[in-house]
Amino acid sequence: MLETLQHLRIRFPRWVIAWGLYITDAIFAFFAFYTVLIPLLSRGEHYSQFDLFLIFGLGQVFLGIVFLPLNLYRSEPTVSRFYEIQQIVKVTFMIALVAVFVDALTPNTWPLSAQEMLRYWFALSMSLVASRWIFRTIQKYLLTKGFGLRKTIIVGINDRGFQVAKNITSHMNQGFDLLGFVHSDDDPEIDGSHDIHVIGHEKDLKSIILENQISEVIVAPIVLDHTHVTRIVTRANGSPVSIKIVPDLHEVISGLARTEQIYGIPLIQVNPNLETVYNTIVKRFLDLLISIPVLIISSPLWIITSAIIKIDSRGPVFYKQDRVGKLQKHFIIYKFRTMFENAEQLTGPVWASEEDTRITRVGRILRRFRLDELPQL
Repeated sequence: MLETLQHLRIRFPRWVIAWGLYITDAIFAFFAFYTVLIPLLSRGEHYSQFDLFLIFGLGQVFLGIVFLPLNLYRSEPTVSRFYEIQQIVKVTFMIALVAVFVDALTPNTWPLSAQEMLRYWFALSMSLVASRWIFRTIQKYLLTKGFGLRKTIIVGINDRGFQVAKNITSHMNQGFDLLGFVHSDDDPEIDGSHDIHVIGHEKDLKSIILENQISEVIVAPIVLDHTHVTRIVTRANGSPVSIKIVPDLHEVISGLARTEQIYGIPLIQVNPNLETVYNTIVKRFLDLLISIPVLIISSPLWIITSAIIKIDSRGPVFYKQDRVGKLQKHFIIYKFRTMFENAEQLTGPVWASEEDTRITRVGRILRRFRLDELPQL
């Protein structure tokens, strides 16, 4: 059964790994909470079972908020267990120190003494250490069985590319599923001594990525320069991939590089996923924080504009357009209608000029002051 599933090359989305880490942490953290904190809290004031679970739940939410921007829910299997554990111990210790410091400045803030808080910190940190060690060990084991591998291609058919391929195939627990090689512009002629699978040429990199659902692109050219790297990144532009470079020049793209290695081969990660889960949540929060008040304040203008559009010409108040966004996904945007109804039936979707006869009288005013874009809030 396991061998059958292995051939399916099941991949886990990043959010599955992140949630798996969060839930596993919570399960192990509850052990520390139940064995250490509950007995301490039960000595004085009476806490109901609901109160205790509420305290635990809020504590886990707080840890999640702290861990998320620190990349402690990373899905990459190349994450060092020792490094991750070290970071968790440091972060939880800093939280404990802050709690002790606050208690020293404002006595009786917490129902625990400083010594008891440090005792709970030790139990919690050891629980999280066990959680991460077990989770990452299982993750690496599943990778060796073909679960969660990321489809990978190597750009560069040369000795450096062959060495990377050898290390990838020898260490499956690094999470790379090598599909084959892509011809680089500066590759020498293939001498036939290597049994390799060539997928295509560098100029077709984007289509190769999309057609094969590639997650990782490893660039291993003979000579690496700024122009070559820029060309490769441009050709993969907009694709949901991580680009890693076997470096000669280790400052190729400053500010967007992150280093890691495949068993001794150093790699520089270019074009990392800068839009983390944390950034996405913050962006969405700010979108709502700004949009909702603006919508409330501008609601009278919406009502007046809608009424004038209906009075001026026949047709709906709003006009919708199909647009292409990130990862080639289609979405609908809405605008106030500025043209006569069915204006594009004869001409099709073409750019409107200032003297375009399809534009209504009210539409000219709306376009002039960009008020037709207001519904996009």
